[in-house]
Amino acid sequence: MKYKIAYIDEDDGWLNQFYHTFKSDFDILKIKVDESTTLENIVSIVFEKGMDGIITDYLLDESGEVEFNGNQIVDAIRDYKPHFPALMLTAHEPQAISQTEDVNIIYGKDILDGENEKRLAILKVKIKSNIDRYYELITNTQDRIEKLIKKRNEDTLEANEEEELTKLFILMDELEPEGKEMPANLIKKEAITKLNTFVTQTREILDELKRKNKE
Repeated sequence: MKYKIAYIDEDDGWLNQFYHTFKSDFDILKIKVDESTTLENIVSIVFEKGMDGIITDYLLDESGEVEFNGNQIVDAIRDYKPHFPALMLTAHEPQAISQTEDVNIIYGKDILDGENEKRLAILKVKIKSNIDRYYELITNTQDRIEKLIKKRNEDTLEANEEEELTKLFILMDELEPEGKEMPANLIKKEAITKLNTFVTQTREILDELKRKNKE
């Protein structure tokens, strides 16, 4: 099964070129931005359509019709899911680098011209690997949480493991902010209240950290 990737650009030519370049490797959703597009629109589309990652053009406001650039799209996506796979393609690399926190996500748009097949092949592998690692992180975090919850239910959780579990719940909240319940068979009836209190406290800590980061 192919991963689903959204490509975001204001130019029909680049949208079509990206589609034809990557359609054999990924399921592509083309998102064209114009004067009616908002960051909220894009974030909603990306997650409602179940995208596995996004790639966006950097300089979107060149025509004056759009009030944001690709780096702001990445920020909006990662405000909701901090670890979500995202890359930028641009013909304005120095400007993009100066405006983007994570410079490792920036690639030259000339990679789409088809003149360097090896470079393009490497990019395709990187895109897939980034998404693979994202889903592996979710799976590994979930598995570790389940193991620690079992120990917690048996009252055999060490202090360092309690701390690890707190951090894992915070990470899971970032990975899947919609929230997923733990499998019922992992939680003993007598431990449900205790665990719910623990999760509530953890989320309160997370909310406080997010609030302080925005100050």
